Amino acid sequence: MKLCYVAMSVLLISSPAWADRKDADACAANLPAGSKAVYDAAVGQVKPGADNKALVQGIVKGMVDAGQLSLFNAKSTAQPAGECLKKLAN
Repeated sequence: MKLCYVAMSVLLISSPAWADRKDADACAANLPAGSKAVYDAAVGQVKPGADNKALVQGIVKGMVDAGQLSLFNAKSTAQPAGECLKKLAN
């Protein structure tokens, strides 16, 4: 019975984080393919209070270096992903 209370406490405490992830994933579902790739690469690394902009910039730079994104559309690809990722950082 004590284990049940502990499990319920964990679920109640962590539910806002799940809601944020659910909202972020719903946002990302509507992204173009390149932006979705940026989101997918960053989603597990985004943390509240961290420099998430630098994280996304590093991911995009790596994608440009690997030839997965064009330098000319890197910013316009990263921005929509960043908007969805902001839902995790709040």
